[in-house]
Amino acid sequence: MAEKSQRMTSDEQRDLLEGRHLAVITTIGADGYPQSTPVWYMPDGDSVGIIADTDSVKVRNIRRNPRISITIASEGRPYRYVVFKGDAELHTSGLDDYPGRMAERYLGKEGGAAYIEDISPHPPFVVIKIQAARSINWIDRNPLTA
Repeated sequence: MAEKSQRMTSDEQRDLLEGRHLAVITTIGADGYPQSTPVWYMPDGDSVGIIADTDSVKVRNIRRNPRISITIASEGRPYRYVVFKGDAELHTSGLDDYPGRMAERYLGKEGGAAYIEDISPHPPFVVIKIQAARSINWIDRNPLTA
């Protein structure tokens, strides 16, 4: 019998990442326990980017220990997910349009503009990036559950 659950192709993974799903970023807290937070994300070439306030818990955790994971999963069938593991990179320059692009990705042009106006002035932020090269993924191909 053929395996019903398996790895996604690169096209299937790209399709999942292009969708508007919540991601879960997990960092290591000061107490040594995982700290997981649902966030918006943006695919960016070979990496995935997340916006965070400069003084947020996740950024403080990354400054102390850069090892993170980011999980992105579909909400409906066929169920699928991708997990990125690696060392986070914190980016602080050349990002002025990043919040607007992220808001537009999730809320559309008008909704994104209204959201940015509502939160302006935006507190200082960083973009957390992790390279997509280190990932695992899965898709449910079982016709009884897909």
